[in-house]
Amino acid sequence: MTDPYPTNLRGYRLRFSLVALIAISSVCHAQSAVTAGDPALSAPAPTLTNCVSCHGVLGAGTATGAPRLAGKNPDYLAHALSMFKAGTRASVVMQSVAHALSDSEIGSLAVYFSAQNPPRVQGEHPPPPALVMAGKQLAELGAAPDVPACFSCHAVDGKGNGARYPSIAGEPAAFVINRLHEFQARAKAGTPSPGTMTAVAATLNERQIEEAAAYLSTIEP
Repeated sequence: MTDPYPTNLRGYRLRFSLVALIAISSVCHAQSAVTAGDPALSAPAPTLTNCVSCHGVLGAGTATGAPRLAGKNPDYLAHALSMFKAGTRASVVMQSVAHALSDSEIGSLAVYFSAQNPPRVQGEHPPPPALVMAGKQLAELGAAPDVPACFSCHAVDGKGNGARYPSIAGEPAAFVINRLHEFQARAKAGTPSPGTMTAVAATLNERQIEEAAAYLSTIEP
């Protein structure tokens, strides 16, 4: 539930087909490659070392709170990186990574991670069943009177709906909690626009945040 995303990278996606190859020689070391045939892609694809050192191999996310990148819409991923690069989305770590990326590198990384499908991250301790069941109801039905269902925007089972509503299935619980807190802080700084994720997060209490995070972390991406 954010502003519509730019479409300038869609042409990039259509100009070539991606064949991603990843070789893991040590923990958090990986490289990807795209098919030859386009002179613009003759240079090696950007290294994935920085990405996987935080987001896990293949972008699965981590139990400590790094979000899942794997399987997300490539336009969504590219737009997020572009915002970090421009400084319009807050994250000291991500801004330091993204500022040096070219538009073609951003597009290449976005397409690469969108094609991955690693298993969801397993936490050290599974969330309490009661918390998961409450989160399931919240995700599917919402909560009266003013909390909409997560899946009303993010599609059935949280699989995502285009570039505007990313997949939230299999997101680590710690990331969901932290991200919703970020939206709540933004809502306190100024009145959010109706229908945005900032406005939705402002209606949630801490228990509901924990419920949603617990459930989303248990469903398959």
